[in-house]
Amino acid sequence: MNKKNNDDTNWLDDLLTSSDYGEDAIRDIAGEVEDLEFERILREAKSSKWDPEDELTADIDEDSLLEEIKGELSEDPAAEAPEEELSAEELADIPEPPIVLNPVITAPPPRPAFEDPEIAATVNLEDDEEDYLEDEEEEEYYEEEPEEEYYDDPDRKVRPKRKNGYGLFGLPHLASVFIWVAIVAVCGLSLGRLLWICATDVLALGWEDRVTTITITASDVGNVDAIADKLYNAGLIKYRELFRFYASLSSADEKISAGTFELNTKFDYNALVKGMSATSSYRESKRVTIPEGYTCAQIFDLLEKEGICSAAELKAYRVQSDYWFLEGSNTSAEYPLEGFLFPDTYNFYIGDTPQGVFRRLLARYDEMLTDELKEYVQTSKYSLYEIMIIASMIEKESAGSSENYDISSVIYNRLNNADEFPFLDIDATIVYAQGGKNDVIDKELDSPYNTYKYKGLPPTPICNPSLLSIQAALAPTETKYYFYALDPSTGLHHFSKTYKEHQDFLNSLK
Repeated sequence: MNKKNNDDTNWLDDLLTSSDYGEDAIRDIAGEVEDLEFERILREAKSSKWDPEDELTADIDEDSLLEEIKGELSEDPAAEAPEEELSAEELADIPEPPIVLNPVITAPPPRPAFEDPEIAATVNLEDDEEDYLEDEEEEEYYEEEPEEEYYDDPDRKVRPKRKNGYGLFGLPHLASVFIWVAIVAVCGLSLGRLLWICATDVLALGWEDRVTTITITASDVGNVDAIADKLYNAGLIKYRELFRFYASLSSADEKISAGTFELNTKFDYNALVKGMSATSSYRESKRVTIPEGYTCAQIFDLLEKEGICSAAELKAYRVQSDYWFLEGSNTSAEYPLEGFLFPDTYNFYIGDTPQGVFRRLLARYDEMLTDELKEYVQTSKYSLYEIMIIASMIEKESAGSSENYDISSVIYNRLNNADEFPFLDIDATIVYAQGGKNDVIDKELDSPYNTYKYKGLPPTPICNPSLLSIQAALAPTETKYYFYALDPSTGLHHFSKTYKEHQDFLNSLK
């Protein structure tokens, strides 16, 4: 019996010994009791008349206690009356409750007042601790998972949720994949077509076999834009910007030289650049013959006329090279290379540079001056430059190849007998000083080239002599001639040993 009573009173023991005086347990028993009625019963249970120690020793009938509590509740006029059942029509007339987007949070009911100050202080302290712990838990909860705020604002733009199974632009995933594949395919085809177009121009794929001529002037050298325009106009490339880009990567501007080139439309960019280089075999060349006895001015005019190079560029150019035969030459002269541009037939590149032209001319002079001629130079008491001056006068004074050696002997006889014949008295030097005009010989012209007034040799050669004149200057015949004059009847010169013989011949022509 005692065991049964103990089991039956366990719930009461828990109620009476709990820190909240059984508040939670009583709420579970009387869940339907109004808050005010429950607080009244709770105050009586916590009053000083109720001693929990005495109640623990008494046998308590659970059923009778429940009936007593319910009876007290039924006597309270505030107790709820049973609800009457409504008919179907009345239920239909009841309006649906509105949906509240922002629910109003009601404040919790006020705490019960305790008469005992110590109990009230204890309860308040425990409640404060519980409230503090609950507040911390709530703060942690709201920090971890913040509640979404709902605003009943019709103007607010809200992005609709994406439905499952939908991707790009709200389209189904399959359609999105198809769109992406189409975009990639279009981009790939466009890029591939662009690369193919560039490749056909860079590699000259599918071009016709046709030879065309292009001329690169000295002013075009280093100017990639001008070169690209000329290639485009000649039909050798299709895209100027693409060639400019290639030239910037391959330093083509440093490889292209001036000249006229015969290029094929099947040449790729690399072949075009090589074909326009200084050593290109595709350069268009032209055979030009430089007559014997031409001056530098005449040679430059001839090369300009043939389209090889401009006369102004040739005259302004100064050779900077270690040609041994130029040692001792008059570099301050108007034409420093006078006498060393050997007359011959050359294959010049059309539109060549002055450097290229002089390289060919001086290389030919070096070939002409054989070892045998060099030995004559070494044994002569005159320098090579003085020999070239003598050879140029022989070239201009001679009326035929048969008399070159005799004219050379007259010049050397006068030079070697300067006391008796201080002046060479050669008309050709005055003609050179007069710019090639030979209609009037001004023997009073004040010029170092006037050998009637200035002793010795002129300051520079007066033309570019032939090989025969050079040989005659190196090995003159041994004669005693000091004078010569042109015989109109033969077209050759008449040579005299004395001045009297010379005057008699001149008088015979009158």
